[in-house]
Amino acid sequence: MKRWLVLFGFCVGMLSVEAQSVNLSDSLRDIFHATPKPSIRLDSRNSFITGQSVKVGGVKIGATYKKCMTVGLGYNWLLSEIKYDVPEERGAGMARLRMNYIGPYIEYSFYRKYPWESIVVANLGYGNIYLKPDDRESKAKLFKTGAFFYEPSMAIDYKIGGWVAVGVGLGYRLVIRQNNDLDERFTAPVYVLRFRILFDKVEPLLRKQME
Repeated sequence: MKRWLVLFGFCVGMLSVEAQSVNLSDSLRDIFHATPKPSIRLDSRNSFITGQSVKVGGVKIGATYKKCMTVGLGYNWLLSEIKYDVPEERGAGMARLRMNYIGPYIEYSFYRKYPWESIVVANLGYGNIYLKPDDRESKAKLFKTGAFFYEPSMAIDYKIGGWVAVGVGLGYRLVIRQNNDLDERFTAPVYVLRFRILFDKVEPLLRKQME
């Protein structure tokens, strides 16, 4: 993890020196009056639950304004398989940890110099955490709790061929649960692998094909 932090910090420093700054004098009114472009993003976020490494997947659909501001809605879920022994009073057997949440996100691109781009990201969400018994006939959701999620992060994207961008990022996940019946820590650092389609490049080609 320390090596990731050092590498990420070095890349951010290099971009800060060489990249062309986005014109921050643009007001939010100017940004949101621009014609939006569709945005579809997939990401895989690696984090920890009580010190155990886990992976969280995400799908985001939104709109990008003036190539610098993206807002939309994201759905996130736990990809890793973490199993628990269910106590006898809850039915015994084995159960898998489930975590999923949905909510808005916002991304702001503060440096751009092709093919590099530096971005700050904020994810908000509300969802559920519970244990799902391995028994397929069981519909029980053990130790279920509602939870609020907040994930700020910073990312660096690299554009490939003008069609797609891949990137990495670092952040932190804050989780506030309605109850703590499940004795685990969900608040933890996050490191991100990103993939996005650059619709501002793809859309003119699609439009031309349809003419």
